[in-house]
Parts: sequence; structure tokens; C-alpha cells
Amino acid sequence: MRRPQTNRLEQSLDLGPAELFPIAREAILTWKLQESAGVIARPVRRVHVGQIVDLWLNPVWPLPAVRLRGRDLAVPVGSCEVIEVIDVIGSKPTRMSDNDPPPLGPSATDSVRAAGFVYRTLPGHLESGEQTFLVSVGTNGRLGVSITSESVPGHPLLKAVAPISVATQRMMAKRYAEGLKRMLRDSTLTRP
Repeated sequence: MRRPQTNRLEQSLDLGPAELFPIAREAILTWKLQESAGVIARPVRRVHVGQIVDLWLNPVWPLPAVRLRGRDLAVPVGSCEVIEVIDVIGSKPTRMSDNDPPPLGPSATDSVRAAGFVYRTLPGHLESGEQTFLVSVGTNGRLGVSITSESVPGHPLLKAVAPISVATQRMMAKRYAEGLKRMLRDSTLTRP
């Protein structure tokens, strides 16, 4: 039996000026990025290494999920475990993966600002692999988002229709990036 080909995906988008970083950071580290793309994450808590989260897809997105008897009517996607949290303001990472050495003193990266996390899917997820969600301020002073993943289909039906699975992953990565951009735009419209 042939192993399925690994799907490598990267979606990046310019989000605007660097001063939007605090809002984007909060959206990434509290699962609001996923919500902006129609993905329901439960339980919703600030991301931390070892956190296990169940994911569902809202089939009526961009409308809010329909609720029946106190539950969201959504399509189950599977579970994942957060394996790394990136939260760097200047040269001071506030949390990294459990295996990383402590950061060194001040360096050329003192102006780096980045926030995000990596999760690994758990058995039963539609895809098998890892996905990274990251916002960062570039050397040009612009804020960007990057969604990257490396995976293979995790469900037998998806293995049979691998091109559809890849297209769906690309669509979702684009929805994540554009959803965050929309959130940031809306936040600037509501500021005094």
C-alpha cells in the first residue's frame, strides 16, 4: 500500500501596520482566528502547551453556528494538541515548547514581535499532521499572518479524494488569514 503524499501548505497575508500586533496576538492566542474562519474550538481557553482542543466546522459560516438544545450544530473535524506556543515581544519569549532551551540575552532580534502556536492533530482528525498559526511584525514594520501545515489525509475517504482534501485545506488557510484581516479592520473601525 502506498503512503499518501504529504501536503505542505503555506498561506501568508499582509495585515497592515505593526500597531495592530496586540489585537492580532490576542486573536491568535485565544482561538478567535479559528472562529473568524468558521471553526469552533472547544474548550476555548488561552493556548498553552499540552492543551487538547476539539474542532468543528460551522456549516453556515459566515453566519453564527445554529444552536439546538444548547449545542452548536457543526461538522466534527477532530481533536488536536498544542505542542508549541510562540509569544515573543522583543527578545523575551514568554512561552515556547517544553523542550526548548532558555532564550539567550539581548540580540539583533530585540525588535521581533511574533505570536502564535503549533498544533498536532490527534487520531480521528480528518487530517494527520501539524499546523502553525503565526502573526509577526516584519523588518518593514508591517504585520503579517502565516498559516503553514504539513499533513496527510487522516480519514480513509479523504485518502481516496486527496486533491479535494488539499483544496479544502488551502481554502481554510485562506479563510483564516482573511478572517484575521477582517477582524483587524473591524477593530480599527470601532476604535474612538
